[in-house]
Amino acid sequence: MPPKLCVPPNSCCSGCESVQRQSSQVGAPYVPGRFSVVIPTRNEGGMLGMTTDSVLDGTDWPDVEVIVVDDGSTDDSTVRYRRRPDPRLRILRGSGLGVAKARNLGAQHARGEFVVFLDAHCQVSADWLDRFALALAEPDVALVSPCFTRLREPEPRGCGIFFGDAGLEQHWFEPRDSDTAYDVPLNIGACQALRRDVFDGLGRYDMGFTSWGFEDVELCLRAWLFGWRVQADPIATVAHQFRDARGYDVDDQDVVYNFVRMLALHFDEPELSVILAARGPNPNIAGALERITVDGTLQQRHRYDEMRLRPARWFFQHINPTITAVA
Repeated sequence: MPPKLCVPPNSCCSGCESVQRQSSQVGAPYVPGRFSVVIPTRNEGGMLGMTTDSVLDGTDWPDVEVIVVDDGSTDDSTVRYRRRPDPRLRILRGSGLGVAKARNLGAQHARGEFVVFLDAHCQVSADWLDRFALALAEPDVALVSPCFTRLREPEPRGCGIFFGDAGLEQHWFEPRDSDTAYDVPLNIGACQALRRDVFDGLGRYDMGFTSWGFEDVELCLRAWLFGWRVQADPIATVAHQFRDARGYDVDDQDVVYNFVRMLALHFDEPELSVILAARGPNPNIAGALERITVDGTLQQRHRYDEMRLRPARWFFQHINPTITAVA
């Protein structure tokens, strides 16, 4: 079992032990060189089969396992795996865990040296894992994501995202003309790859997030502030079904809460108030601000403070410099 890292080599912190205790393994044997692809799903229908077929049958990397986390599906999307079991694929059952917790559950059962979190409505390029392994060989790279296209539409292409204004609205970068992965401020959770020991050491996806929203961006921000780098690879490609509606309900209160929690975990005043003001009026913000005072968010903030090597202001000065209002 490799050591759990919470900061890059040649760094140190006093908060490692507390976060690692929260991120303990459940006994899955560690397999060097293996990629564990974790796919949370809920009512994905035929999209799920398309995704798992793409990963298992269309990937060049020789050692791949798929862990499907069925988070309370009410359709028949997982029936095929019971009828035709595949030793390379396992199904875990959840019930309304939400994206962050479902991904963490899958990672707890992952056997691979590398873990990739993938949405259940994607097709991947044959070389995607080879490209990820190349990027993650850099010792201070925590996370890498691919270039995204729409399913069955090769253009436009997006490779990494950034906060485009003081309200932290997210915008895509067009891919650079590069044959290697490169640093980007953030990546979306539709596909994020990490070394498993780094994922554990970072504290995994924050367990306080509700069903959906900002857990992916917060992990990238946390990685930068803890001393790591976040990258995107313009050659690895994932075709993703971007859609207006999900197969399950998401409450706007939960999405707003996740945004406010992300801010509270990493930002101080006056930046926090500047961001919320720029976001515009929302009746759910007051409730979210009240909720974080009693639900453990501030205790988690304290743990992260012990591990943080860089303030949030540094991120906007050096990594995401398009915003001056919060830098």
